[in-house]
Amino acid sequence: MLFDTRTVLAGIALISQAFAAPLLEERASSDISFWNPLQRAAQLSSAAYTGCTGSAFDITITKKIHDTLTDTQGYVGYSSEKKTIAVVMKGSTTMADIINDISTNLVTPSFSGVDFPSGVKIMSGINRPWKAVHDDVISEVKSLIARYPDYTLEATGHSLGGSLTYISHVALAQNFPEKQITSYALAAFPIGNDAWANFAGAQAKGTLYRGNNIADGVPNMYVNIPYSFKHYGTEVYSSGLRVTTLKCSGQRDLACSAGNGMYGVTAGHFQSFGIALGVAGCSSIL
Repeated sequence: MLFDTRTVLAGIALISQAFAAPLLEERASSDISFWNPLQRAAQLSSAAYTGCTGSAFDITITKKIHDTLTDTQGYVGYSSEKKTIAVVMKGSTTMADIINDISTNLVTPSFSGVDFPSGVKIMSGINRPWKAVHDDVISEVKSLIARYPDYTLEATGHSLGGSLTYISHVALAQNFPEKQITSYALAAFPIGNDAWANFAGAQAKGTLYRGNNIADGVPNMYVNIPYSFKHYGTEVYSSGLRVTTLKCSGQRDLACSAGNGMYGVTAGHFQSFGIALGVAGCSSIL
């Protein structure tokens, strides 16, 4: 979420601050090994805001994703350096994005190639935009797998893009069960119920990390009643310096986002692992 979204979402998120939080504990441990992959994920996510064409850092872009009706945007490509095929989703910059951010009514998802168990519900603001681009993304990834059969899969995005990564990770894992997939959902708000989180976190060859920045309130949105949405994956938390990188424990670790006292779109939302979102360009400056 960038630019005009911060005021709207901060107001919406503050509603949940009035409700009691679940019992939390402080259990994080220092782990700087996550810094490099999460900083790279932040660069790729920043490139989605920039609208890079041709390449985004080490990714060769083969397809730009853009559904006009929902304004869902991102890109698909591959990295010869990392031997991966990547799906990167853009965060909020438009009114259509904001509508998705705050569309919290739960729906039953249905996407080609994904076998959801009974009881899974996700918010309509994620279901609608992902459904609009799902088939295009899967088709492009399938084409790239045919060209690069030994490559693994990855997905990332920031804010709304991070929350879309929650679903793209599952969509990729389900459609390509033979492939290893590692995803990085940055500054994401949770998108669904317990059944969703349990299913999403149990993908056989899938690993998801949720990278969060100090003083960012977006990961704390929708976690309390009346929503009680659930995150999944392993949280990694940082103040923007390698030495501060923490591997968090459980969904709500007090040493990480759950304990920062922030709700909604706060100042920390626009930084991720040393990267200023939307201004990092399309390639590294040597």
